[in-house]
Amino acid sequence: MRLFKTLLFLLITVLLSVAIEAVTFTTTKEIKSVHNSLQNSLLNRHNFSKNASLSEIIYQEKTTKGVMNLLIKNEKKTFKHLSHKKFIQRVYKRSHYLPLWFNHKGVKKSNLNDLFNTIEADVTLNQSGRLYKRFKNLKYKISKLKSRNLEKELQLDLELSSLYRSYLGYHLYGAINWSAFQQKLRHLRRQKISADWVTVNRKYNIANLMFTTPISKIVKDTTPTSFGYKKMIKELARLKKVQKRGGWKKIPNSSQLKAGRSGSVVKQLTKRLQSEGDYLCGHKGSKYTYNNCLKKAVKRFQKRHGLYPSGKMNSGTRSRLNLSVNWKINKLLLNIDRIKRLPKQPETRYVFVNIPEFRLHYREKGRDKLNMRVVVGDKKHHTPIFSNKISFIVLNPYWLIPDSIVQKEMIPKMLKNPNYLEQRGYEVRKNYLLSSPAINTKKINWARVLKNKQTKRYKFMQPPGPKNALGKIKFKFPNQFAVYLHDTPAKKYFKKGVRAFSHGCIRIAEPRAFLATFAPHERSVNYGRAKRILRGKRKTQLNLAHPVPVHIVYLTAWINSDGLLHYRSDIYNYDSKQHRVSY
Repeated sequence: MRLFKTLLFLLITVLLSVAIEAVTFTTTKEIKSVHNSLQNSLLNRHNFSKNASLSEIIYQEKTTKGVMNLLIKNEKKTFKHLSHKKFIQRVYKRSHYLPLWFNHKGVKKSNLNDLFNTIEADVTLNQSGRLYKRFKNLKYKISKLKSRNLEKELQLDLELSSLYRSYLGYHLYGAINWSAFQQKLRHLRRQKISADWVTVNRKYNIANLMFTTPISKIVKDTTPTSFGYKKMIKELARLKKVQKRGGWKKIPNSSQLKAGRSGSVVKQLTKRLQSEGDYLCGHKGSKYTYNNCLKKAVKRFQKRHGLYPSGKMNSGTRSRLNLSVNWKINKLLLNIDRIKRLPKQPETRYVFVNIPEFRLHYREKGRDKLNMRVVVGDKKHHTPIFSNKISFIVLNPYWLIPDSIVQKEMIPKMLKNPNYLEQRGYEVRKNYLLSSPAINTKKINWARVLKNKQTKRYKFMQPPGPKNALGKIKFKFPNQFAVYLHDTPAKKYFKKGVRAFSHGCIRIAEPRAFLATFAPHERSVNYGRAKRILRGKRKTQLNLAHPVPVHIVYLTAWINSDGLLHYRSDIYNYDSKQHRVSY
């Protein structure tokens, strides 16, 4: 019997080789690929002779020929409505043109169920979207397979592999069209608006993962753990349940919505805040009153939406309450996709600044140790979105004034007021070396310098002191955007709700408290000595042995350190510029 199997295998292989010669190959590369596949089949012949049944040998030879016909002879027809051509060609070449989802016994149920269950469990997928419809359609087609049909099975096999690639790509990278967004940022820069967003493009060998790891494990291992991602997924699931129930009714402007009053609109507000998860008190009886419990719920809602937590109903609070559930779901999905493109977390110690929140968070072991208000770039000088590491701290820093500010702001003011630099204590040198002599600026024709675009010949700087624009402390993470964290003498801006006033750098409200967080981890940062240095004007640099990661992010919806889902306004209008591809 074993000899018969071997002879039959050789006969089928020869016939297959003859059939393949009839296939029209377009490149030498294809001929070599198929030849290698046949060689591998011949090398594996002893496996058939030991373990395989006759039906398995015949099935594999037939399917190899069938897959080759689909991918090579009928390539154009096959990929007319099938996506991920290169991926499919690569994985089937690796499988020696054997099916990946079927075998001689039928469908590989374990693999198929793993794929289908993973897709079905993904709450971020739009059930009216193309990807989910493809999944449902394939599931239906496979359920209708009553008898073996090789042609149908091979076509389904390719479609399943395409679905696998589509879904895993969506899970890993999200649905934002980053290329289109970057184009919009370039358009802003052409309009002299600074705008940059650096995404993390992690590379995965999806073809390799397909052969080595169940998709459910891949999804589990690659799901972000930072910035409250998993809680955001739970909140998304909750909001989708609200959506299925028809959403929520709008809260009208009513005289009932005042402390101590009762009525049907108070009941509606209470129910609304219950559905949002903000009303935490149990309610008994049929009477609904604007009591302390409801006031606390309103405060919590206001805090989560970046409003002053007064506990009183006002037009701002009502407009946030009347945002539709669809709006919130779309906002959440957009920010979930943004987190997928952030660096992997959590590090033991890291800093992140959320631009729409106007706050800095310093975290150790997943917990906020410190957070504070910040001032970020204004609407013409967006603070860039990127990650880096704080590598040194400067006490009593000089402000080395960027050439763009010199051109657009300082020289025009100097032309109006010849004493402008003296009054503010600015210095001008030929280079940034502090040992080089300062220039007598009154002997230079600044109008001509500006007209001839010669401003880069001169280095404007502001020495340390109480009026220095950087304040007393600067936290540096050298980067292509020349932005950093720093103190500021203009403390009044921290009292404002919307804090977008800088040229791109990030001003922090509590620089000394932030400096103190480095002391337990760095020998170079002696907080007592640092305080003595800060009383004077001597510039001192503290190099860090353990640079601290800093992430400048743009999240308009996220889970805050209080464990609650927060929303903020789209200060740079990036939400409206980032579109998710329909999946």
